[in-house]
Amino acid sequence: MDYLTRLSELTQPYAAVLNLQLQLDEVHRCLDEIGNEQLLSRPFPRLGLTQDDWWLFIETASQQRSQRQIDTDFAAIDHLLRNFRKFLQYRFGQWTLISQQALDIWSKYWPSRRYLELMAGNGALSKALHQRGQAVIATDSFSWQSENVTGRHLVYPVENFTASAAVAKYGQQVDAIILSWSPDRDPLDWALLNQIRQLTPQPDLLVIGEKFGVTNSELFWRTQAPRFSPQVQLINRYLPQHDQIAERLFLFR
Repeated sequence: MDYLTRLSELTQPYAAVLNLQLQLDEVHRCLDEIGNEQLLSRPFPRLGLTQDDWWLFIETASQQRSQRQIDTDFAAIDHLLRNFRKFLQYRFGQWTLISQQALDIWSKYWPSRRYLELMAGNGALSKALHQRGQAVIATDSFSWQSENVTGRHLVYPVENFTASAAVAKYGQQVDAIILSWSPDRDPLDWALLNQIRQLTPQPDLLVIGEKFGVTNSELFWRTQAPRFSPQVQLINRYLPQHDQIAERLFLFR
């Protein structure tokens, strides 16, 4: 059954639970914004049910449903809410959930820069930066198209290059290179940073992902130390704070 259909059917008996309804409102906001080819207007919300919600489920539906059924519904709804990010990723090919608020800060404190985005997918991040006055070249090999919808529906011009080829062609023409959600367990990120360090002039590498988590290789995280940056510190305040994935921006030189 489709994720949204399943979520709708499960939550109907618990419409009076305020925290659940607030979270469903956020789910629909995220769907509307990403469905309209925009990044999220504000950070990804905290999703998931609590023990207090469980008591409200009991109070709300105990006359119509058995406690066993309520427990089953509660666990299923909680699971769906906590995996909403994964649904967005595979439904829309939108992997990073960096918000428009974060990019407003990004563009304010890093104005008028030239960027090369590697593995840009459908180009949503490049589009948002371009809308804020940044010059962006988006590239992707489109190798994920056979596995999910990443890159199938472009929202910004994306040139067909592998990451290494894109660095070789455009690396010396930009101020910074963006690598967002590089695959975990693939040491390509480590090789790319070493390739970038051979360039003159050398652009910054901005990595969006989860340290020692679902993105980038262990080799990369263990051998490369991110640089401190006040801009990065500010931007990270507007990345998801309560999600299961600790997505952050990192600067490497």
